[in-house]
Amino acid sequence: MRARPYIVKFRDIAAALGMREATVRTILRRLAALGILTFKKARDGNIQGVRLEFHQAVLAQYGCDLSVSRTIGLSGSPSASQTDGLTLPEPAGQTGSRTEGLTAGRAAGPSADPQAGQSAGREADPSASLRKERVDLSISAENAFGWDDDFLAMMWPAVRKVGFRVEQIRQAVAARARLDKALDMESVRLSLDRADWELETTGRLTELSSGEAVKNPQAYVFTALARWGMLRAHPDYVSREEAEAASAAEELKRRREATAKLDEARFESWRASLGEEDLARVMAGCPGGPREQWLRNYWRRHGSAGQGG
Repeated sequence: MRARPYIVKFRDIAAALGMREATVRTILRRLAALGILTFKKARDGNIQGVRLEFHQAVLAQYGCDLSVSRTIGLSGSPSASQTDGLTLPEPAGQTGSRTEGLTAGRAAGPSADPQAGQSAGREADPSASLRKERVDLSISAENAFGWDDDFLAMMWPAVRKVGFRVEQIRQAVAARARLDKALDMESVRLSLDRADWELETTGRLTELSSGEAVKNPQAYVFTALARWGMLRAHPDYVSREEAEAASAAEELKRRREATAKLDEARFESWRASLGEEDLARVMAGCPGGPREQWLRNYWRRHGSAGQGG
């Protein structure tokens, strides 16, 4: 993030961080799934590697700022002179002491106290700052609407199965709060409904722009909540409420149709049972007009009595 090489090799990142190259690849793929960065293969003459692009809007949610230019190499840890301009979150009451330490380190140079130099190096360690930032996110966020992981497993089992947790809702709430935007319960509930339906119905989440399966559904849902406040709906998605309401409406329609058919059958049976005298008696009060309608009205009013007559 600080060196910003236009082309970098995975092995160089691994060497600088003291990690295995496979681990670096896995972490970068996860960061890409979270929308924090993108990377693709690149080549410039004999130089081959990947080109990284960071998304500042997402990084801002985690307290990272790439607006300060850096000149740190990838071959080792940054020296004291390379910490100029570095901005990291400060615990309350520690800003002054840390500034003094960095200033002293730069002024003293190589002859400074080794322990003081190590202390300044530890203060400038970005990984420690990011760890603190992650802790702050989970502490300062809302209580996730009073939900817990057991509640998620009951209400959205497919989402819970792919690894989504209440802690990620808390972090999404905190990220939205940094942008002065709220993440309400209804938006989260609707997003989890959509994700659960898609996972159960299609067996995966789909990146709609490419049609490819999402490699990390857990991170995909979190990113949607943190960045946009809601997960997009699959084109075929129908909420359970909609499906149940439509099913109930269809059942009521069938019942009405069945009742109408039964009434028609009973009317036809009653009409067929009328002899000439009974028919004349029923029609005696007819003022004129359609005979069929008079018979139906008479049957509705007198029903079983008419059938008995």
